[in-house]
Amino acid sequence: MNETTQGRPRTPALGDADFPGYAMGTAAQAIGVTPAFLRAVETAGLFQSHRSGGGHRRYSRDDLERADRARHLVDGGVRLDAAVRIVELEYQLAAANAMIDILRRRLDGPPVHG
Repeated sequence: MNETTQGRPRTPALGDADFPGYAMGTAAQAIGVTPAFLRAVETAGLFQSHRSGGGHRRYSRDDLERADRARHLVDGGVRLDAAVRIVELEYQLAAANAMIDILRRRLDGPPVHG
């Protein structure tokens, strides 16, 4: 996700988890899958790959972490569509827990004087 800085979208930079720095072959090799698997999890809605200027798929570190988690589930016998849904729910839960932590810190912090 691109955060905004003073109302402008932030462009992902090299090293950011959402920077689309991996070509399909490199991405597939990095997590031990075939390019067809990456296309399949994308088609199933796990993420939307980025495209280069020439139209080639590019993947971020976050995309690869999601695909790798789905691969582990599929290797364990879970159907691809179910694996994609599980990964989506895991990421939603992690985001919700992070928000809860932020809100708890705000509640537990010093009182704000206006």
